[in-house]
Amino acid sequence: MSNYEQTAALLKGLMGKLMSSDNAERSQAEQALNSEWRDVQPQTLLGSLAFLVRRDGEAQARAFAAVLLRRIAFQDVKAGDSKEDDRSVWSVVPAAVHQAVKSELLGALKDETDRGARHKLCDTIAEIAGGEGDDD
Repeated sequence: MSNYEQTAALLKGLMGKLMSSDNAERSQAEQALNSEWRDVQPQTLLGSLAFLVRRDGEAQARAFAAVLLRRIAFQDVKAGDSKEDDRSVWSVVPAAVHQAVKSELLGALKDETDRGARHKLCDTIAEIAGGEGDDD
């Protein structure tokens, strides 16, 4: 997943703003996450978050990336004009992205030494495994 390395660096900066205690800064970061990442490039977003979960040097960043991945993957995105057209972000990305994300998460599980990050990672893996059949 080396193609996610460059975008992961950009995303990590945004993650820092998402953890800000300044409401205005955090709101701007949330809007940017949704409008510039989730809605426009969901494959890159999920892949880059998975990259950070496995490869970031800070346990807090790995844990936060796991939480964001879990939350974003199963958010609804508008696919059409009616409510029935709504689908999750996970369901609209290609199977190749699913495989890449799963591979990174399982590799992270094998390598993770921080208890808190490992717990959040396990929650993310469980949610993805549980949600696999929901949108197929």
